Amino acid sequence: MGNRIKLGVIGDPIDHSLSPLIHAQFGEALGLEIDYKAFHVVKKDLDKFIKSFFADGGYGLNVTLPHKLNCVRSANILSSEVELLGAANTLSKNSNNQIIASSTDGMGLIRDCSDKNIEISNKRVLILGAGGASQSIIPAIARLRPAKLMVDNRSPGKIEHLLNKFSSFELEIFEHNNEPIDLLINATSTALSGSFNWNIENQLNKETIFYDLSYGKASEKFFDWAGQFSKNRFDGAGMLVAQAAFSFQLWFDTFPDISNIKLSNTDD
Repeated sequence: MGNRIKLGVIGDPIDHSLSPLIHAQFGEALGLEIDYKAFHVVKKDLDKFIKSFFADGGYGLNVTLPHKLNCVRSANILSSEVELLGAANTLSKNSNNQIIASSTDGMGLIRDCSDKNIEISNKRVLILGAGGASQSIIPAIARLRPAKLMVDNRSPGKIEHLLNKFSSFELEIFEHNNEPIDLLINATSTALSGSFNWNIENQLNKETIFYDLSYGKASEKFFDWAGQFSKNRFDGAGMLVAQAAFSFQLWFDTFPDISNIKLSNTDD
C-alpha cells in the first residue's frame, strides 16, 4: 500500500465524483498501482490541504467545483491556459517540488467532439452560460476557428466580462436573427432547477447539434428541450473521461485508452 501512487480529487461537495472510478480504470489498464481518493475540502482549508497533500508524497490532484479558481493561488507555476483562464482542474508537482496548475477541460471537450465527429471549424457555435464552465472551454473552441463563436446568458453583464477576458479571440454576443446554429453547447446549470427553455427556437433545426457539459440525470431537462428540434444530442460524459485522461497524461506522460471506460455512476 505504501508504494501506491497517491492521487485524488478535491471539491465541495465531492460525494458523486466519478474521477476515482475513471482513474482506477486508467491505472489498471496501464499496470500502475495508484491510490486515487475523493477528498471533501471546504474553501477555508483549500490552500493548507493542497500544500500538505503534495508535501506528504502526493503525486497529483484533480480539482472540481467550487475550487477551480482558488486552487490557482496554491500553485508555484501556471500553465499558459491557466494564466488565460484564471482557473485550473489539475495540479501536479515537478522535480523541484513546485506545484503546477493546469487545465484540461477545453482539451477534454475538443477530444470528445472529435471522437463524436462533431465539427467546430467553420461552424456557427453558440455557448449558453457565461460562468466558469463556459470560460473553461472558450479558448479551446476559438482556436479551431468556428465561423462564429457566440455566447448567450440570462445576465447580459456577465457576457461583457467574457468579451473583455477573451478579447484576443473573436467572441460575440449572441444576436437573435434567422441564422441557423450548427452547434449549441449548454454550459448552464439551469436544467438542475426545473425545466429547461431558451428562446432561440427559430435558429434551431434538425441539423443542430446539442451538447451538454453536464451528464446523466443533470442533462435530462436539456435533452427534453433539445429533442423538440433534433436527434443530435450528447451529454458531457465523454468530455469528463477525456479531460481526466489529459490529467492522467500530465502526471504519467501516457494518454490512456478511453474507449471502454465504464461510468457505472453516470446517473448520479
